[in-house]
Amino acid sequence: MKKGLCAAILAVMLCSLLAPAFAETDAFDADDSILRLVNKQHKITAKYKPELVKPNVPTNRKDQAEYIYMRPEAAEALEKMFAAAKKKGYNLLAVSGYRSYQTQKANYERKVKETGPSQSTVAPPGASEHQLGLAMDLVCESYRNLYTKYLLETEEFQWLYKNCYKYGFVVRYQTGWYRITGFSVEAWHFRYLGVAHAAALTWLNVPYETYVEKARELPDYVITDGNAYLLYGLMNSGLNLVDDGKAFNEMLEMPAKTKKQRQASIKAMTKKLLPEGVTLKYALSGKVKVK
Repeated sequence: MKKGLCAAILAVMLCSLLAPAFAETDAFDADDSILRLVNKQHKITAKYKPELVKPNVPTNRKDQAEYIYMRPEAAEALEKMFAAAKKKGYNLLAVSGYRSYQTQKANYERKVKETGPSQSTVAPPGASEHQLGLAMDLVCESYRNLYTKYLLETEEFQWLYKNCYKYGFVVRYQTGWYRITGFSVEAWHFRYLGVAHAAALTWLNVPYETYVEKARELPDYVITDGNAYLLYGLMNSGLNLVDDGKAFNEMLEMPAKTKKQRQASIKAMTKKLLPEGVTLKYALSGKVKVK
């Protein structure tokens, strides 16, 4: 008995020594993570409710003012995006932010009753990004309805599509992505991911599901601390094999036992992947330029 116990302890110690210095990240699975992947296969727990604040932005209708709550970091980013649009002469309008599990359940059941269980416009309870407090439905002054075709014809939304990632937002459900996302096109649905991942995802032009599936292979410190140019370069290497996957695989082998090593690895790989016209200092600052 003692020999067996000693052998088990020795095995655990040996595994800990041989294991990589970083652990698998739960950034894509934890309900409170801004990177949480949410869809029909990856649902949020019914009890989850984030910290919420009301962003200081105009709404489409006065009665919608109490339905635009978001997590603080997303609300702040939304305010900055609205302000930037305003400077360009574009008036954006908020429609719907946080929704509880119970509210989504009622919306879903009502939609199924109206159109049948095969509908793909309203998410089942637990499968809506709105429950995260990180999504906002938007329209604009020149077109106030949730209708993709006409929203995309407005100057406001053309500006939004080109610039939203600079504020940490992505257009989550786009044309041709239904088989992967499980949801129909929604030009109005914007999801907050933070600037680094939003920029990388936008430049790659792939669904978030595709991005996450490959990004799970990266060390957690790259996911949490990587800048936009590093993430884009690595994911372009891993997904599109522009260099036969060399950069992606090289990142997996870089020193990462200490914080200093992790910082050095991020800096070294970022330098290798920088596009023309972007300095290392700029990339590491967290800023992004329009591609």
